[in-house]
Amino acid sequence: MAMPVDVRDVERVLRPWLGSLLLSSNTLCTDIASVLMEYAPYRHTFQQLRDCVAHDLLTGVNRVTGGSMCVVQDNYRTRRLTLKDIQWMTDDLMGLVFDALTPFSANFAKLNDYVLHEESLSAMRVLYQKYKDFFTPEQYAFLIRMIRTIHAPERYAQWLKD
Repeated sequence: MAMPVDVRDVERVLRPWLGSLLLSSNTLCTDIASVLMEYAPYRHTFQQLRDCVAHDLLTGVNRVTGGSMCVVQDNYRTRRLTLKDIQWMTDDLMGLVFDALTPFSANFAKLNDYVLHEESLSAMRVLYQKYKDFFTPEQYAFLIRMIRTIHAPERYAQWLKD
């Protein structure tokens, strides 16, 4: 079963990082969307998917920027992307898969395990937004504390309300 991830969703996630000009001039979004859509929980772990997305994103951006890793963003500023930027973009893209998961116990267990091993704000966001009933009040409060402790406020201010 293919994950319901649309190319427009990938474009929406990558636009603040890479700019509309770069995204409209190549097939990077289509390529990344294909990788995300091919995810199947019985074939891949989240870590395997993340590694594949990160690899394809890094090599794709490197290819379309001619190795410079410099992009012109929508505010017309030039930005040189770092490996940390690639990690954040990868996590944001993984969020598209996490959002598409049906909230039930098996998905909760996989997401929770992923969060325990990876520093994934997207996974924490989905746990916070869709899986509150799977946590005890103390565990849920701990999740909120971890989000606030590990990540910069601008990364979670739009959705973390507690």
